[in-house]
Amino acid sequence: MRDYPDACNVANTSGSLVNDTINTVLDIYQLFEAAVKSHSTILFYLDFISPFSYLANVKLPELAARYRAELVYLPLDVMRAKLAIGNFAPSTRAMPGKRNFILRDRLWWAQQHGVSMQTPPAFSAPRLNAGMLYAQECGCVRNYVDTAFHHVWGLGGDPDDDELLAAVVRQTGLDPEAYFSYVNAVETRERVAAIAGDAASRGVFGVPTMIVGDEMFWGNDRLDFLEECLESNTQETNDVS
Repeated sequence: MRDYPDACNVANTSGSLVNDTINTVLDIYQLFEAAVKSHSTILFYLDFISPFSYLANVKLPELAARYRAELVYLPLDVMRAKLAIGNFAPSTRAMPGKRNFILRDRLWWAQQHGVSMQTPPAFSAPRLNAGMLYAQECGCVRNYVDTAFHHVWGLGGDPDDDELLAAVVRQTGLDPEAYFSYVNAVETRERVAAIAGDAASRGVFGVPTMIVGDEMFWGNDRLDFLEECLESNTQETNDVS
């Protein structure tokens, strides 16, 4: 697992678009509207069951820091995202030919990035995904995301297993009782659903997806294009100033 000197996400620093808490669905929509107007904010939609979200997360925080971009982590159930745009095709796991290729492909990517890649025994992470919002409130969302991905794809753990969630909570320094209360709350499910609804309205159809302004990038193999966008935005800002 990678170590970071700063456990807290850059999105929680002073003056960021992300509030210390996202208490209502309205807060979520206000955050999105502000982010879309900014060319120095990256909306990062991810699902802990996605190996390519895991791979994107290896490089994305460093990329955001390089261009002084604010990185906003957003939970998005990949199956919900597919259905929302009318994609009723079976999952990759149900198609042997594609499944075998994707397995090799993600292992190649993991080797290139120097990280472990172990297939988890299950593919459902509603509570682990929702916990991103709680970690954001507590100011440690980057550490939470890194730790959760390590347990799911680095070690091959079940993303909805109570013991795995407890380990992530403990290693992130969160309060266990408050965490489990949060991820099981009806209000939290409403917030996650609001994020999914807004994502669909912006044309998001899968994970990982990164949005900067009105530009959308899908897949861990689109980070080069994302960097070009950030570099261009930085140059435009410098030219204006």
